[in-house]
Amino acid sequence: MSTETNARLLVTGSTGPAITDLVVPALLLRTPGAAWHQLVHIYVPAGPTVAFSGRDLRSPGIAEATALAREAGFEPVVRSPGGRMVAYDGGAVVIDHLDSTTDIRHAGSATFAANAESHVRVLRGLGDVDARIGEVQGEYCPGEYSINVGGVTKVVGSAQRVTATGSLFSTVVQVAVSDRVRAVITDVSRALGYELRQSSIAGLADYAPALTSAEVAAAFASDYRDRLGLTDGRLPAAVVAHASQARGGSPFHVDDWTRANPMPADQDR
Repeated sequence: MSTETNARLLVTGSTGPAITDLVVPALLLRTPGAAWHQLVHIYVPAGPTVAFSGRDLRSPGIAEATALAREAGFEPVVRSPGGRMVAYDGGAVVIDHLDSTTDIRHAGSATFAANAESHVRVLRGLGDVDARIGEVQGEYCPGEYSINVGGVTKVVGSAQRVTATGSLFSTVVQVAVSDRVRAVITDVSRALGYELRQSSIAGLADYAPALTSAEVAAAFASDYRDRLGLTDGRLPAAVVAHASQARGGSPFHVDDWTRANPMPADQDR
């Protein structure tokens, strides 16, 4: 299905490598004249990833943090949205919501609040999940609009990036937190100098053991499709092909690469 006829597009499924998945929305956000007004990409990550933010780079422990991520088998990437470090693997679901009509005047806490309320509704419909909005003590990537379970553990975090050409609202939903994810969040947080209560790290499956990442991704896809009137489609092939060329850096810096390697003006987007 071509993006040219879809102003509101829903795309599901990973593009493959962690770097490609993170470069694609950054490229789409930086490319003017998009053929869509809203594009939501929901996927289960194909590989273990430690997604740093620009804020993390200012920590004197960033070199150690990057090395720890690599030693644990995670791809260290500096993502485009803000916030702080988050780690995930195939036990998570990532949601990237691009909106070409949003500018800096309309970004801020209201966007976080509205998304958190929608996400909580989805989570409560998945089973015995007492999903609530709010930061819990000692959580990783702390935020006012984190989603927790029972006021004790964090299961969802979001971050935003706004440019002159639109906004990117990115969300990570932890479904089944593996021992390696728990360990790398702990070790990398320590290296960066962040306080962390390890018992605050959890996934939805800790409360509803039958849940899988695929089921959670499908639930969110259904919600976004119905709530925003999205049409199922696919990512622009030229954008995915361009993003798949991304290499270099330790950690790899998404915004640096996309600034240096913009989409050619004649390519579909």
